Amino acid sequence: MIALQILKVTGIILLVILCLILVLLAIVLFVPIHYRGEASYLDGGDAPDEMAEEEAESRTGSAEGDSHHGGMHAGLKGSWILHIVNFFYTKDGDDTDMAVRLLCFKVYPGRSFQTADEDDAKEGDSPFDKLKFKMAGLYDRMKQTVVKIRRILFILNDERDQEAVAELLYRVKILLKHVLPRKGRLRLHLGLSDPASTGETAGVIYSLYPIYREHLVLEPDFDEKIIDADIWAKGHIQLIFVLIAAIRIYFNKDIRRLYRQIQAIRS
Repeated sequence: MIALQILKVTGIILLVILCLILVLLAIVLFVPIHYRGEASYLDGGDAPDEMAEEEAESRTGSAEGDSHHGGMHAGLKGSWILHIVNFFYTKDGDDTDMAVRLLCFKVYPGRSFQTADEDDAKEGDSPFDKLKFKMAGLYDRMKQTVVKIRRILFILNDERDQEAVAELLYRVKILLKHVLPRKGRLRLHLGLSDPASTGETAGVIYSLYPIYREHLVLEPDFDEKIIDADIWAKGHIQLIFVLIAAIRIYFNKDIRRLYRQIQAIRS
């Protein structure tokens, strides 16, 4: 009897643990990750006054209240499972800041850094030597890239590889449908070097207006040269769709064979 009682209690505990694992798995796969991205760019013109800044913030819904004072500004924030997990990413010129929070705790501490230039030349080199060095490196990389592209195109002549590419593009298309933003809007304040060019450009944009009329606000400026734009977009991602796409792609033999061939070419 004691042994049966122990087995019964052990079975109940294992069943509870299994149920908890299934619930957690369902939460991870089906609870969407909500995200919102914002970006702004200003080149030319005068800096907007306080009222214009408030109007821009109300349009973009900026939570941080960053000022639009020229250059490139971008930000991305997201939340998951009732804001238990939050992440932030901001870029202001060359400065980047990112952080991941679990409840009130920083899982990934925010930090600022600047992107370093690649292929730094030696201090003693003249400007001509630096340019020559960079051009030579760029030429070599382009030559290698062209050779690799030719070899990949040769592989794609195979009918099975063409079917693999078609299947891969189909799966990616379905995945993007579930990942890309559902809502968004672009405001573009545009003024070129002369009113005629501004009018021509605005005419081209307006000719396509029926396609994206709900997502674009165009403000042509015929008095000054300026490019002032801000954009926001938001959506959500369910990991179940990412998992399904990954499984379909991974277990497709033709796609795996094509991937191995391309990896061999790259290496």
